[in-house]
Amino acid sequence: HSTGKKLPTVLMSPLGELNQSDILNKYRAVLLYKPIKIQPLADSLLACLKERPQAAERQAPKKGTTSDFSDLASQYPLRLLVTEDNLINQKLVLRMLSKLGYKAKVANNGLEALQALRNEPFDLILMDVQMPEMDGLEATRNIVKEWGEQRPFIVAMTANAMQGDREMCLEAGMDDYISKPFQLETLREMLAKYAKKLSSGEVQASE
Repeated sequence: HSTGKKLPTVLMSPLGELNQSDILNKYRAVLLYKPIKIQPLADSLLACLKERPQAAERQAPKKGTTSDFSDLASQYPLRLLVTEDNLINQKLVLRMLSKLGYKAKVANNGLEALQALRNEPFDLILMDVQMPEMDGLEATRNIVKEWGEQRPFIVAMTANAMQGDREMCLEAGMDDYISKPFQLETLREMLAKYAKKLSSGEVQASE
């Protein structure tokens, strides 16, 4: 490239041949597994187009700041539930959480999330919005209705954020919103934010 800058890249590979985390770290590329679906491809292209030139600098952790990602869980222990129907997205989120020192339970849709909450308490749910059986918005409304103030924090995860999406999530009862694809630092900041709220007793989560 004449400017010496790396162009955003979308790689396509059969499932299992390439590692998403390695691709992101080494090449600043987005990895899609074949067969390619329209929505993930569109999400990836939009993410590349929105990428700023200084993104590489932002991704490199500075000394004394966020380089020790795995310390977050020991500093702010959280019981986490990932509600996501896409297997690849599940693995990506779980891998990112693992880098932060967390282990999480997984629900494949809103119905499974409700059942998981009835079986054990959680502090925070990372909730996909578009899912089969029961989507994230309906699941959140049910959680608010059933657990009230004792419910866990709920953070929406959705791609292609459109104007009004955030308001729609908040109106359903979600506490916050994170747009896919998101960086490890973004997830770290989100978890730290709500862990601090829990430790201060600002909002009671499920017990």
